Amino acid sequence: MPPTSADPISYTAKIVAAKRAIEQSLPLPLPLFNDSYAAALAGDEVEHLLAKWQQVSAQQGRSLEEVIVKRTRYIAIRTRFFDDMLLTTLSQLPEPQVVILGSGLDTRAYRLPWPSATSFYEVDVPAVLEYKANILRNHEPNCRHHLIAGDLEDVQTSWIARLLEAGLRQQPTIWLLEGVVMYLPEPSVHALLRTIATLSCPGSVLGMDGVTNGSIRAAQQAKKDDRGRVVRHWQFGCDEPQQMLKHYGWSAKVSQPHDIGIAHGRYPESIPVTAEVGGHQSERGVWLAQAQKDT
Repeated sequence: MPPTSADPISYTAKIVAAKRAIEQSLPLPLPLFNDSYAAALAGDEVEHLLAKWQQVSAQQGRSLEEVIVKRTRYIAIRTRFFDDMLLTTLSQLPEPQVVILGSGLDTRAYRLPWPSATSFYEVDVPAVLEYKANILRNHEPNCRHHLIAGDLEDVQTSWIARLLEAGLRQQPTIWLLEGVVMYLPEPSVHALLRTIATLSCPGSVLGMDGVTNGSIRAAQQAKKDDRGRVVRHWQFGCDEPQQMLKHYGWSAKVSQPHDIGIAHGRYPESIPVTAEVGGHQSERGVWLAQAQKDT
């Protein structure tokens, strides 16, 4: 069964897939990544977003292209950031194993050029995994692919046993938490980070993104105002991700999406970062982290 709005994480997964699909057809020199599967996974959400943005374009007197770039660039930059992290780290691991927690409608198992020895694990709720497997049933992943049913809000972490039974080994692992922690309550975030730390030996790598506490306050207001299809579901923010990850044994480098996006031409003067975060003095913001396990 497809994800529905009753489950905000699976629901937003379709929006993210739609934005990845739209990235493939932007009137720019090149998309930041290739994803030929996103449109099928997103379904009607692609047309829904484009129709909505056409209305925004007319209301604001901006070109549709500009509206689309503004509304999709964070997802595009985030996807490219973690693609680069994964592909760079793979060359350092003789027997790569990758775990994507809260994988949603991610398609990296199919679209990235994995070494044949790569073991690839996706953890998410059964309905999301079943929906994706059905849509992609006629396609073969480029790795040893394992789908692990699990709810990341479950602080009892019952999915760990299934992950270990599927073959996860005590060796350096690449972990990815993309578009996940902002949707979880704070106790679940810290339980998850403790779990990852316990399962990770030195040399493991963790990629994750998150939002600031100011963004959570803005999200709470959006929910009160009955707006913001995505942000209204945010629960957890962090203003010091480096310190948070250090507490769990990781050395992290934290990047801002606009710093990465400028290099890709996604933050021109006509659409500055303030168009997203609400002004130079705003406390709202997002961050991208790449960390290595030290101990």
